[in-house]
Amino acid sequence: MTRELIKNGFFYTSILVSQLLIFNHFNLFETITPSVYLIIFILYKTSYNKTTLIFLGFITGLIIDLSMQTYGCHTFATITICFLRERIEKNSFGVNANLPSAMIKGTQIINRLTFFILIILIHSSIYYSLVFFNTEVLGKIFYYTLINSIVTFIIIWVLSKLISNK
Repeated sequence: MTRELIKNGFFYTSILVSQLLIFNHFNLFETITPSVYLIIFILYKTSYNKTTLIFLGFITGLIIDLSMQTYGCHTFATITICFLRERIEKNSFGVNANLPSAMIKGTQIINRLTFFILIILIHSSIYYSLVFFNTEVLGKIFYYTLINSIVTFIIIWVLSKLISNK
């Protein structure tokens, strides 16, 4: 258990640091800022405690909000994702939802794609809705959500394949 805790702590820290130092400054075309830290919540094992997941989401969102000065938008979006994760998992994987490594191995690719896309789209739509917080710019919210979700999905999908091959 200690070895797994150290491994998870190192993974969490490295993803969070890379988000803060690299991906927050990515800002391609003044639009695209991928939320790569979502891989933490996507790869979180189902055998772990849900309360720990929600607390981890709060801490992660708070750290990113403090570094980007986004006034709690990341925190609210990550807590919501952590709270809805179990439902999204059951919707995406069905019977295999309770397996600890269901997201990486042993399921059809369409199930994994659905899970990744739902997590990323829900997070992005909540985040950009809170950032703009105006119905007059609904088109801009959809545009930012779509573009950032696509880029975030590609990066997270590649990272998850690299991690699962180890």
